[in-house]
Amino acid sequence: MKKFVIFTLPRTGSTLLSKSLNRHPEIFCDDEIFHFSFRDYFSPNQFRFLKLSFLPKKINYVINYPATYIRLPLFLDKYYLNKQDEHFKARGFKLMYYQTFYMPGLIKYLKKNNIKVILLLRENILRNALSDLRARATGIYHNLEDNEEKRSGLSKLKVDIDTLKQKMADIVRQNRQLESIVSNMDYIKLRYEDFGEWDVTINRIADFLHVAQLPVTAGAKKLNPDALKDMIENYSEVETWLKQNNYAEFVA
Repeated sequence: MKKFVIFTLPRTGSTLLSKSLNRHPEIFCDDEIFHFSFRDYFSPNQFRFLKLSFLPKKINYVINYPATYIRLPLFLDKYYLNKQDEHFKARGFKLMYYQTFYMPGLIKYLKKNNIKVILLLRENILRNALSDLRARATGIYHNLEDNEEKRSGLSKLKVDIDTLKQKMADIVRQNRQLESIVSNMDYIKLRYEDFGEWDVTINRIADFLHVAQLPVTAGAKKLNPDALKDMIENYSEVETWLKQNNYAEFVA
């Protein structure tokens, strides 16, 4: 059994990748099992936190911290085992960088147990930032079902330049931190942009996880439009700022 995680930031195509890998007959790829949510639409295998809904989330983090540290190793030991009648050759889940902040001992466990890492980054930090800002503004992060048509009617996003600047700087900083964490681990680095060569990318992952190279169809649909003009209400203002601040490469 090859154990792995998809280690990434939000809005990098991780849902597409995790759902797609889960279509491979030899791979079990889960959702965000460490998502600290008061909703249960994530994985049924989700790590269970003590959630006191009348308290702020940060206070809940603190309350859970000691018990999480104790429970985590046994939880993952069990998680990485095939269940009855399962015969997967690779088993893993999606892990967001920020989730490591309230999961004490998680990175240590991954390193100690030689968990393989699929490091997923998005080279176009503008698109990464805009996708995140739009998702937060609308509350819509993904198409809900694989067979659901692309959502229509999403309004254009009016971009605050200062917020965009900070978001892009955060992404650059966090990408560096992600790469630093995995530098001494068994990892493969993928980019969102690599999905343009879908079969090649999936075969790279198959080799990394030591499973058969098999055709795998995409498991999710793109939510945001291709053209920035169709996504940004104040496009001219954003375009001018990008060109004046050495981001002209992202204008298309």
